[in-house]
Amino acid sequence: MSMTAYDLSRFAAQYESEPHVRIRTAEKPARAAVRGIYRGRIIVCMTALFITMSLTVYNSMLLTEARAMSVSRTDELRRLESEYSYLNWQLEDMVSLKNAADYAENELGLVKISASQIEYINLYSSNEIIEDKTVGDAGGLFARIWTAFLTVFE
Repeated sequence: MSMTAYDLSRFAAQYESEPHVRIRTAEKPARAAVRGIYRGRIIVCMTALFITMSLTVYNSMLLTEARAMSVSRTDELRRLESEYSYLNWQLEDMVSLKNAADYAENELGLVKISASQIEYINLYSSNEIIEDKTVGDAGGLFARIWTAFLTVFE
């Protein structure tokens, strides 16, 4: 067996040419830039989150106010409907025939008539209708048309 398998002298030149300490000057600004980008993204995300939360709270406040206004308007509507029903009932009570009769008897001093106080009037003395023929004979055809026209619109 030979010792060539364990001969590390072949690789010695490669390791000696490389320095053992590396200075990373270029990576620090890159890391700082990356950190700045991350910080910028975090600030933008936090700002967006704050704005979203603020708008949500504001929207919730407006909805609560609208609901409260709706409830108060509904209560007002119920109260006004109740008042309308009460006033309508009072109006019907005031206008009823019984109240009108009581007012006529008590305030105006009127009394109800009896059947013996009713008198019937006969307007016609006879059942005859007399036709006036003077208009028909005097004008001829046009006079009869005019008379027919007037009787239709009377």
